Amino acid sequence: MLIAVIAATSVVWFLLDEPYYRGRPVSQWAIDYSQKLYPSGTAPLSPSQQGLAALRRMGPRKASIALVHALSLNDSKLYEQYRVIHPKLPSWYQNRFPVKLTHPQRVTLILGAVEFLDQDYQKAMVPFLIDQLEKADAPAQVAACELLAKMSATAIPALPTLKRLTASADPSVSQAAQVAINCADLPSEKDNDGK
Repeated sequence: MLIAVIAATSVVWFLLDEPYYRGRPVSQWAIDYSQKLYPSGTAPLSPSQQGLAALRRMGPRKASIALVHALSLNDSKLYEQYRVIHPKLPSWYQNRFPVKLTHPQRVTLILGAVEFLDQDYQKAMVPFLIDQLEKADAPAQVAACELLAKMSATAIPALPTLKRLTASADPSVSQAAQVAINCADLPSEKDNDGK
């Protein structure tokens, strides 16, 4: 049984279909968190300086892919079962193969990491997030909307696409698009009068 769990875990790690940066899938950099400040499994989660630096160095295209992919990932049924039996496995195995963050923990960490990226970098990411919005992939569209909602000051170029997505047949996409629109920092009428 233990060998089957180890084999299944290894297969899951190799099934990620995404670009790599410095030997790791780009989404792994997005969920790299500081275990020095907060040990695994404790709150609050804090992005690691190494992960943030990698997101900046990999460039806005790969960073956008990393963040969208990391937000889109859900644990498989197999991994959910693994999470249940993990505490029953030998401690050496638990230390060598710790469980991944839960989906809500990943979302909190990723959306929090966006706040550490400066506005110029966020602005450079927006066209690549628009590309994700235009794909016929609902989880990627929702993830891109969530990111744009956090980038409220730089999300204005995405508004036409977001408005189009509010009419999506998928309720999760239309709701996420509406939230992103509501979060966008639109120029106020006062700003327009001051021209």
